[in-house]
Amino acid sequence: MVRPTITEAASPLLTVENFSVSYATRAGDVPAVTGVSLEIGLGESLGLVGESGCGKSTLAYGVMNHLVPSARITGGRVRFAGQDLAGLSAAEMRAVRAHDLAMVFQEPGASLNPVLTIGRQLMETPRVLEGLGSAEALRRALDLLAEVHLPDPEAMLARYPHQLSGGQQQRVVIAMALIRQPRLLVMDEPTTGLDATIEASILELVNELRARRGMALLFISHNLGTVLRVCERVGVMYSGELVEEGRAREVFTHPRHPYTQGLLAALPRLEAARGTADLRPIPGAVPDPSERPTGCTFAPRCEFARPELCSRGPIAMETLAGGGHRVRCVRHGEISTPENSTRKILARAAQQAAPDAAFAPAGERLVSVSALSKAYGRDGVGLLRGMGRGPLVQALTEVSLSLTQGETLALVGESGCGKTTLGKILSGLEEASAGSAAIDGTEVAQVAVERRPLALRRAIQMVFQNPEAAFNPSHSIGFTLRRALRRLGSGRAVGEEVDRLLNAVGLSPAFAGRLPRNLSGGEKQRAALARALAGRPRLLIADEPVSALDVSVQA
Repeated sequence: MVRPTITEAASPLLTVENFSVSYATRAGDVPAVTGVSLEIGLGESLGLVGESGCGKSTLAYGVMNHLVPSARITGGRVRFAGQDLAGLSAAEMRAVRAHDLAMVFQEPGASLNPVLTIGRQLMETPRVLEGLGSAEALRRALDLLAEVHLPDPEAMLARYPHQLSGGQQQRVVIAMALIRQPRLLVMDEPTTGLDATIEASILELVNELRARRGMALLFISHNLGTVLRVCERVGVMYSGELVEEGRAREVFTHPRHPYTQGLLAALPRLEAARGTADLRPIPGAVPDPSERPTGCTFAPRCEFARPELCSRGPIAMETLAGGGHRVRCVRHGEISTPENSTRKILARAAQQAAPDAAFAPAGERLVSVSALSKAYGRDGVGLLRGMGRGPLVQALTEVSLSLTQGETLALVGESGCGKTTLGKILSGLEEASAGSAAIDGTEVAQVAVERRPLALRRAIQMVFQNPEAAFNPSHSIGFTLRRALRRLGSGRAVGEEVDRLLNAVGLSPAFAGRLPRNLSGGEKQRAALARALAGRPRLLIADEPVSALDVSVQA
């Protein structure tokens, strides 16, 4: 296949025209993306924001022409460099992905082969597609790992995916996507597992690559601040539709759609006093795709909705004066007043927030950690270090802390600094090398979870950073929750408790019948939180529990 030449005539680079996608289910076709149209020019970046399950990832997979077998394009088309991607053969589409399109997926662990070293996986692409020798491919891999700011690139090449933290895995996946210097990079929640400093460096890297290579970017994120830093334009999606689109700074400072205003009102503010409900979630939830209301899909949650205007029939995107801002709302002229600027929205949200119930007074000491240390041995075949055992990797060094009943303790730090390791030792998934960790006076530092009594297992639950790994893909969400309730001996009506747990994390009881693969990343993270709460634990260890959730669901 001849690589298409991009000219001014072929610009914009990517054109999505009235694109719709549905998923085949036992109940019939369920629309996931409905009539979305957008464009991305050469070297331009477009961000997509919206609640979990609103169709952002489905749209990204549609752009890549990489939809799952149950998905079907029901309308519209995607054109890349003037080519209709749907009209390409499988071989032609593989060639386009190999040279021009690349994607960073939401779950980095699912993009890495667990039985191959990082070096083998990074070297594979230049060796197969460019015919490079091992030495040159190795040099390319080392350069990329350094470019995404991974420490000790040589040691990193010799490791397997499970030996990396979530943030380190995510940077490796970004490096894999960049290795062929794509012309369009699709990034689906690429900074979810990254700490603030690494996220800043990765975003700086993305902007630098765009400027140097003229690369276009489709950036999907729930983090509004991240989108503002990376993207010139932003599109806001809700329930499968694009409801607002325009220059990022214009959309975020003068939002025209009530949903965009709701997302901005849900943003946390650092100046909020402890114990106050400064967060203002959007009431209700995204409608089930099979039960979307007539007319405006946001109307049931909208404070400005008028049934005679908003529920009569389909509402089209309207281009506002100036041509750079589009909105899908029949009342945008009435609600887009100076009072609905971002500053006013946040001020109004703070005034409307009522104080939370007082924090529970600190009780007896629940957790005592003293001089806790954990070291890992380097087993494996070293790509650069040869055979044999390497030096120990010190994950924790003499960590001491305490936590009383009813208290909240936050652990922050860069990716790979040991936060997750500490949580795994407390929960029994890892054993400490030295030191002490006691729960209610019971020593647990070197007691694996399978050797702990039921009462102790029920008292400590963990929400994992990667919800994908927290579920059996063959069992429904309801099965997982029912099993947790029975194994932990809740003593409550299991069916009613499953519904209560799902409602508590913002999911409808209908999710009990779905498999993990039928949920978005944010929905899986909420289901993982419900599973952890099933035993009503005394100690909840939450490892990046809201990293994949939009601001409203976080609130």
